[in-house]
Amino acid sequence: MKKHFFITAAGFITLGIVIGVIGLIGFKRTNNSTANEIPSVSIGKATTQNHLPLPSPGSFNQRFKTIAKESLPTVVSVQIKSAPFDSETLLNYFDEFNDLFSEEDNPEGFKEKNDFEKWHPKLPRTPSFGSGSGVILSADGYIITNEHVIKSVRSVSDIVVTLMDKRQYQAELIGSDPLTDLAIIKINASNLPVVALGNSETVEVGEWVMAVGNPFELNSTVTAGIVSAKNRSINIIRDSFGVENFIQTDAAINPGNSGGALINLNGELIGINTAIASKNGGYQGYGFAVPINLARRVSEDIIQYGKVQRGYIGIVLGDIDAAMAKALNMDIPYGVLVQDVLPNSPGKDAGLKQMDIILQINGQNFKERNELQAYVASKKPGDRLNIKLWRKSGLKEINLKLKPLESNSPAIRAVITKPKKTFGLEVQPLSLQEKNKLKLSYGVKVKTSHPYGQAYAKGILKDDIILEINQKPIQTVDDFTKSLLNAGSGKAFLFKIRKPFSKSPNFLALEIP
Repeated sequence: MKKHFFITAAGFITLGIVIGVIGLIGFKRTNNSTANEIPSVSIGKATTQNHLPLPSPGSFNQRFKTIAKESLPTVVSVQIKSAPFDSETLLNYFDEFNDLFSEEDNPEGFKEKNDFEKWHPKLPRTPSFGSGSGVILSADGYIITNEHVIKSVRSVSDIVVTLMDKRQYQAELIGSDPLTDLAIIKINASNLPVVALGNSETVEVGEWVMAVGNPFELNSTVTAGIVSAKNRSINIIRDSFGVENFIQTDAAINPGNSGGALINLNGELIGINTAIASKNGGYQGYGFAVPINLARRVSEDIIQYGKVQRGYIGIVLGDIDAAMAKALNMDIPYGVLVQDVLPNSPGKDAGLKQMDIILQINGQNFKERNELQAYVASKKPGDRLNIKLWRKSGLKEINLKLKPLESNSPAIRAVITKPKKTFGLEVQPLSLQEKNKLKLSYGVKVKTSHPYGQAYAKGILKDDIILEINQKPIQTVDDFTKSLLNAGSGKAFLFKIRKPFSKSPNFLALEIP
């Protein structure tokens, strides 16, 4: 069987995939800014396209030494003290856990908080400690790090920042953004060394980079590698609003590097090191950094407002792979599929529809849904988008104005898909009670989705509802069987499904091998 490249979110946490503070749960946001007291701060040093002259083949050694000397003082160690679970935090964690499992999956029920506390072996009973890294953005002490590094912070005394010269400061949490896994903290200092900010849009695969941070509490560590890929989505931000558009690098990144700097050969910050892909919790050649263009946008908003001013379209997105392209009669996979348009959203008001294929926004082409997500996340409420798309028989052009994304708003979601060899599906009729509960008049329920099957890999799971195949309603199990009967090798099928916990449908394509 072909194993998934990335392990589950639980595995990421257990094995240390998300680098930083292990076992820190919950956080308190601190924001001293008000509408009348917006701090004015210069983020990053001024930089030109070539901060340093381009190196000759024989000068690489000196170039690396120069960059290390410049960048090391701008990266700090961030240490966190986490308080043990109090009653309120434990109850929230208990409720969140119970929401993840059905009665069948959770026969014990965990009806009482005390039962859950006894069952769960990793709930901290005593204060715990963790560490990560941060990058100085301004001479007066604004520092960017990862949200997962500081997520347990409840007071100023919980954060200690250590500079390269060993000076230590208590830090204040200014604000955080779980949707990008970024946070801003502040120390009371002046004349600090400031990193030069680059442009992550111009980063190219194959260029040399350096990772600077504090792995395993080894302060001021530098490693080098290349940019391995761009626009990576690795499904570690477990939120439907999450934005993942990582720069992938093979520069060694380990626990404690989270929040550190990814520097190019111009000596510029191009990313904030955030995660690794690993089966043992340590470096295995795959590190991921939040692009600096996105990080800068988030940082500026947090410093000014204490939170991110984020606009949204209000659509559910899906990638177009080879099978989806074939099902849609496309010559090659291209664009991003609109799986659903949410009510009372800018997308709905502008006339976006299910099965639209977004090709371009404001002149920029898109092939991956996470690229589109990151682009929209870089915009503010009120910004206008010119969207070019393909709808059934031709090109369309739509203009819309972004609305603010509130904490309880629906947002762009995505479908992670990877092909397998067989469908591996068994379905059963929907009961009248289930139809009434889900407010459906047709569809069949997935009884079994074999873990080695293509449907499982594509995200069609037990208890999902199959509504349509190739845009034809599925009323009965017989309809389901007939729709796949006599299908020849190479044929692709477009499935419209609905998750039991969602009101919006997903579109997925499966191909007969």
